Amino acid sequence: MKKKALSDKYPIGQLVRSRQGRDQNRLYIVTAVGDRNLDAADGTKWTVSKPKRKNPLHLQKINIRMDAEITDADIVKIIQTFENRKKKKKRKKKK
Repeated sequence: MKKKALSDKYPIGQLVRSRQGRDQNRLYIVTAVGDRNLDAADGTKWTVSKPKRKNPLHLQKINIRMDAEITDADIVKIIQTFENRKKKKKRKKKK
């Protein structure tokens, strides 16, 4: 059986969460895909012009994807929206 290409599993614009390392639980958007690694940006520290190189084994895929051209402002907005939705769900569970 043939392995899926890295670009099929993590398309550009995919929201991912870091599972290991110093940046554990941090959210990123995939900006480029290589043979063994991918580049990810969070819009603040790691921008689209200077992304963080990540090992795909250390990432968790989240079912949100950007289809438009990726800018730092858009990345920050999507990450904040996702985190706010997550906080609202936790508040409802506590009640």
